[in-house]
Amino acid sequence: MNHNDREHFWQTLCSLPGNDIVAEREQLFKAIKYPKLLFRYRPVSTKSLDALRTNKLYFSSANYYDDPFDTFLHIDIEAIRKEYLSAFQTPESTEAVVDGVKSLLGNILSEEQAAQFTVENVTNALSHGLTESFLNAALSLRDEVKKDTWSVCFSENGFNEVLWLKYADQHRGFVQIYDLENEDNFLCGKQEKCANCGIKNYGTPLYPIYYSDTPYDATKFAKFVMLRKIAETAKTQIPQELYVEMGNVLWEQERTTLIKKECHKYDEEWRMITGCIMKPPIMMEWIPNGIILGLRMGVAEENLVVSMAKEAGIKNIYKSYINAQNKLDAYPLKL
Repeated sequence: MNHNDREHFWQTLCSLPGNDIVAEREQLFKAIKYPKLLFRYRPVSTKSLDALRTNKLYFSSANYYDDPFDTFLHIDIEAIRKEYLSAFQTPESTEAVVDGVKSLLGNILSEEQAAQFTVENVTNALSHGLTESFLNAALSLRDEVKKDTWSVCFSENGFNEVLWLKYADQHRGFVQIYDLENEDNFLCGKQEKCANCGIKNYGTPLYPIYYSDTPYDATKFAKFVMLRKIAETAKTQIPQELYVEMGNVLWEQERTTLIKKECHKYDEEWRMITGCIMKPPIMMEWIPNGIILGLRMGVAEENLVVSMAKEAGIKNIYKSYINAQNKLDAYPLKL
């Protein structure tokens, strides 16, 4: 997908109202031009070799990725500041906030803490840094959003020199090739052990990454995440009306994870994400159509990777080289 194709996908995603997930998912998939092949860059390590041998793909959360700007989102702190301070404009409104917080956090506040949580003390704290502490907590929600989405990353391009350097150990690693048209190689959901798996029941949709220098405004979603974290910590139910005020968040997970800075556009990235909340380790099984051995792989590493690939049932083995046009290329190995 070129930039225009990815932009069309992104605009479609952002336009979905979240009222009919089945119809909207179909609409979104129609906006995607899937390639035949996707590529996954890997170093030679104990973990990557075992995953190669067993045809496993492990999902990672965005806060684990090396790019600190992954999930390129914006939280409007000034808007949150105004909304926050508006709740304390009068003693009556401050009292309403105090009562509401006590109700929400009743399970974790001690009697002494509850007794200290008064209108007078809160008003005093507001003039001594409480607002800034709250806003810093709101900004930290960027990392909380990253923790909630699990994905596996691919590229449309198996000969991206930067990706070979960055993710395949400077051409000493390998690339796994996945054929989107070969359904037989997709093992998830086809085995007895898959019966109660979230991946089988909810799928792992595959989406392109959109690149932009304008971050996605995730302010409303950050508030939703904050309420959810409060509910988890306090082991309490959040009043439904608080969620309603934030609008529909059905597609927010996709919007926050499928955008990266423009400078990464040459990665031509795709992401497979989980369709439901799952506990790690999260993995799926998918047999690669082939592998490409790195240009600078040593003989011992080549033999090891080829051995793991054969055990996994991978039939096509390629070796990368620099062709006559001075471009990275690959030729099939006869083994």
